Amino acid sequence: MIFVSRQLLLAMILCSLLGGGQLVWAQSANDLVNRLESVVTLIRDNRLPEAERELAIILKANVNQPDALNLLGAVRAKQRRLEEAEKLFSRAVAANSSLVSARMNLVQLYLIQGKPQNAIVELNQILRLEPGNEEAFNTLHGLLLSQKRFDDVINLIERAKTNRTVPFSILLSLGDMYLEKKDAAKAEENFRLALEQQADDADAILGLAQVAQLRGDAAAASSYLDRAKKSVAKSAETFQRLALVAWAAGRYEEANLALLQAVKLKPDEPQFFIALGNTWLKKPDLVEAEQAFRRALQLQSDNPEAQMYLGYTLLLQGKYPEARDSLEKSLVKRPAVPQTFYYLGLISQEEGDDLKAIELFKKTLQLDPSSEDVHVALGRSYLNSKDYPGAQEELELAVKLKPEDPKAHYQLAILYARLKNPQRSQEHMQMVQRLEEAARTPKKATPQ
Repeated sequence: MIFVSRQLLLAMILCSLLGGGQLVWAQSANDLVNRLESVVTLIRDNRLPEAERELAIILKANVNQPDALNLLGAVRAKQRRLEEAEKLFSRAVAANSSLVSARMNLVQLYLIQGKPQNAIVELNQILRLEPGNEEAFNTLHGLLLSQKRFDDVINLIERAKTNRTVPFSILLSLGDMYLEKKDAAKAEENFRLALEQQADDADAILGLAQVAQLRGDAAAASSYLDRAKKSVAKSAETFQRLALVAWAAGRYEEANLALLQAVKLKPDEPQFFIALGNTWLKKPDLVEAEQAFRRALQLQSDNPEAQMYLGYTLLLQGKYPEARDSLEKSLVKRPAVPQTFYYLGLISQEEGDDLKAIELFKKTLQLDPSSEDVHVALGRSYLNSKDYPGAQEELELAVKLKPEDPKAHYQLAILYARLKNPQRSQEHMQMVQRLEEAARTPKKATPQ
């Protein structure tokens, strides 16, 4: 709410007296201070008519006395006469441009009026006058974040580092923003600064793991992940971050366990259940996955991501009508997601409607032309429809995109058998056998 603190009032009155010109009344500066202090008390006690009478006396002697204008603006704000309050605060700033209390009152007023851009302008002015003003910094930081002006947030915090100790939480946020910008060096710098304040913080350590993953250093990322697991996770969001890092490292069991903890701490967050459902799909445990996605939809019935993944899970269980219904609901909100068309195509393919499947796979490829799985599925539907040139084109492209995928080679083996080319068919079937054997052979652990 609009306010003027007693200490700030005394400081700003002194500035006004020193820089605002001579007073036209005969009373002393001390008398003015006492009057204004009395007005502050009256405003705080909600004795607004008495405060107005005192301010009228002061402004009669000096119509541009900035502190009196500021306080009268506070009275008008309490009376919900916001336009008048804004004019009075602006007059106070015009009379004394360094009157931070009036600028802060303008900020509060703009926030009440839903004018965040105006508030941001004033907050920047305040920080130019008082670089160490914590309230202005924190308010501006929150406003810029809410406006998604991330570059401005970054600039604000980087400037703040020169004249204050930036709190841990803000350093962590800054590291995350640099991760979004894929600036590994800057992200690492801020996560390390955060660790200087809280040496064993799991979020900061996981931030360093994400930096390592951004750089493609899997060994370092794994090491940081192990280190973070020894620290105390303080929130559901920390477990979510741990799961994200574990997922990117291919450590799906750990991602699953972390998300189980996250949903215990925050059982009303649909995104946590969506992520948990995906870890169940990796096990695979389709029953648990379905339950997780259904829980997400209980919390947010029109969540298109949950609808899509539920549809996919039902597809894997052979529940095609229900899967199609869920996927089509997802399309209403997110009509440009290639996976949704792909899953719908797979349903049509399983139901024997290859013409519909071809149509859906083509829509998928319009959105994601490099998806090897879709080319295989499209090639298979062409094969089922006896469009052998179309099947050959799609399957050969799939092999080119991902030579180690046995599915494309298997479909090509069938195609060449139908084309009466046993040699090519045998070559691809032998490739399928080699790839499947390689997949069954345990890989040697990479030294850490």
